[in-house]
This record gives sequence, C-alpha cells and structure tokens, in this order.
Amino acid sequence: MCGGRGHHAKPTTAADRSWLAAALPVLLAAGCSSGTEPVGPDGGRPDGDADVGIEVGGPCDPAADDCPAGSYCSVLGRCIRDGSCLDSRDCGTGEHCGLESFVCLGENECRTHGDCGPGFICDPATETCVIGGACGDDEFDTTRLAPNMMILLDRSGSMEGAMGAATRWDVAKDAVRQVTEAYDDEIRFGLATFSACLPGGCSPGTIVVPLAEHNASAVNGFLDPLAGRGSPTGTPPDYLCDSGDPETSTGRSLLALVGEPTLQDPERANTVLLITDGAETGECTDGGASNGPAGAAALLGQDTPVETYVVGFSRDVSADALTAVAVAGGTERYYQADDAGGLLAALSTIASRVASCDFRIDADVSDPSLIHVYFNDEPTQIPPDPANGWTYDETTGRLSFHGTACDAILSGEVGDIDVVYDCEGPVLG
Repeated sequence: MCGGRGHHAKPTTAADRSWLAAALPVLLAAGCSSGTEPVGPDGGRPDGDADVGIEVGGPCDPAADDCPAGSYCSVLGRCIRDGSCLDSRDCGTGEHCGLESFVCLGENECRTHGDCGPGFICDPATETCVIGGACGDDEFDTTRLAPNMMILLDRSGSMEGAMGAATRWDVAKDAVRQVTEAYDDEIRFGLATFSACLPGGCSPGTIVVPLAEHNASAVNGFLDPLAGRGSPTGTPPDYLCDSGDPETSTGRSLLALVGEPTLQDPERANTVLLITDGAETGECTDGGASNGPAGAAALLGQDTPVETYVVGFSRDVSADALTAVAVAGGTERYYQADDAGGLLAALSTIASRVASCDFRIDADVSDPSLIHVYFNDEPTQIPPDPANGWTYDETTGRLSFHGTACDAILSGEVGDIDVVYDCEGPVLG
C-alpha cells in the first residue's frame, strides 16, 4: 500500500465549501493510482449532466491509513479530499452527501442546484433548497368546484307549531339564512318547498329558487316575506299548506328531483338537504313506491348520484323513518334538531361536510399517477388516499380531497394548493 495518513470524514469548513463550489469537478487526491474518474454519491454518476461529478484518486482501504495528507479514504474505497464525500456513509450522523457538490450536508442544505431534489433549486444566499426550477414550474391550474345543494323545506301546516316564541317555520327560515350566508362562497344553494299545495293533496314539492352560485340572497329573498301561518292554498304571505288534504309528500318531492338538470353536474358533488318536522303522509307513498327511502334511493342511483341529508326538526319525527331516508340517500344517519340552536347546529354540520373540497384540473392528464399535490409550498406531498388525501376522477377531471386534507382546506389552514404534473416539488408563490 502507499504511504500517507488515513482519514475519516471531517466536518466541512466554509473554506472547503467555497473551494468545492468553485472548482467542481476537481482532482482531490492522486492516491495510489495515476488515473481519476468521476463518481457520484453511493458509487454512481450523479443524475443530470454527464460532465457533473467529482474526480477522485485511486483505490484505498477505508480501514487503513493509505491516502495522502489532506485526503481520506471514502467508504467506496477511493481517496478524496478532506471535507468532501462520495457516499452519505462518509458523512456524520444526520448528514447526507450532496448529489452534485459532494460535500456533507445537513437536512435541506445545498451548495449547488444539483444537490436539491426535483422541483427545488439551491438558494445561494441561504445555501438551502427552495421550491423552483423548470420542473417545479409545471403546475396545473385548478378551479374550485362548489358543490350543489338543493334545500328541500317542509311547508306543511304543522310547521306553524310553536318553537319558543316563534313558529317552526320562522326558526327554520332563520337557520337557513345563517347557513346559506356563511357558506355562500363554498356551496351553490337552491330551494324547493313541499308540498306544492295543489288540489287533492300529495302534490310533490317544487323548486322555488333554482341552484346558482352565490345564491344566499336569492334564497333568503324568497323566504323573507313568507309567514309561518297556514292557508288552504299556501298563498303568500301565509305560505304553509293547511288544505286539509294529505300534504307531507316527502318521497314524491324527492322523486321530483330525479333528473333535475342542475343536480346532474358530473363535475360537482350534488346533494339534497331535507328539512322536515314530521312523518310523511301514508296516502302519499303509493304503498312504499313513492316514500322517502324510495325517493332518496332513486336520487342516489342516478349516473350522477345525488346524496340526501336529512334533518328532523321536531320531537314528533320518527327516528327510524328518517334514518331509512338518510341511509337510502347515502348519508348514513339523520340529524335531530329539537330547538333553534339544534337546527342551526345540524345545518352547519351538514354544510361543513358538503362544503367544497373538490377542484377541476384545467388540463389534460394522461397519467394520473404523475400528479403530485402540495399545500402551502411545503415539500411534503399530500398522498393519493381516499381516506386522508386526494383522489382524481379521470372522467370528470375532478380532484377531490378527503379526511384530514379536506379538513385543512375548510379550516383555512391551506392558503396555496400546488398540483404539479410529472415531477415532484411544489411551485413557489
């Protein structure tokens, strides 16, 4: 073996960093061989430009003292200059070998752009990897897709019943006002009331305010002048239907919404919010063919499914009957509201569940596996996960967030969503 002193990896000094950054590729040590060759970390040539590399000396024994002064034997068995590395095993605990600078670096440190991963570049002022680079600039434009929610509100005569100092109808109006105003940016609201209060009874409900963006003012503008008093024909301002005929036509009213064009938007989530204070009238169910569960199941079974959320707004409701409607409508349970506070809480909970965590990717995606998603310019990816990450619908181009990822969006924690294609790394700014 050649003479000289053996060295272990040493901490990189500022002078070492400056020398290496300015001189790569560089001959670090002649070692025992007259030849040199470029070698990358972990024994391979670094990714990228074939001219990028570090010239190293000849073979050596990492366990022996056989490299010239000022150099040491890498774990890969080649003599290299003190302060440099060929492999992360040449570095200390918590350090790694730079992909291009071949110096030992701490987490997120860099000396050249090549030390950083895809989608990142090296900031020379801080010597840290920051978001940027040509790959990281390849970001999809996304459009938030506010879901559709048709409120289906019971106007039967029983809504004149007292709830505190007001009628159930007036309490319901106030709760609808608060929720639609609170979620006006996140949900596209519409309003239907049932029954239609036509002669003979059992008439299905009708849409009185069509679905639209930022529709709270239209919904509440319709409801404002309507009093919680009954009349035989439900003629405003006495809007409640007190005809004497069977009028709680829940199932028929749900069935009337099957095929409703504004609820058949394949890009968006589509929902119905049923608010009722009692059981549907048996004469209106056609022996079960037109009852609440049948209507909810028909809505859910469409090519573009519509889920039904259910709120029972009275102690008089049948928990079993309303649960059956919710289960058939794909929402598992109904919400019980016994007073004004309970109704507002129920509507707010449902709105928060429905509020938009859906986005449209405004580009062609040939391979969804190449989508990478990041929040707030952080380098940690949001995983493709239907429980707590995201899913992508190739048919509609809809990117949907779920679980904790959706919660973070709705809570306001997420100020920036980066959807990057065919490279890993968010886009700065």
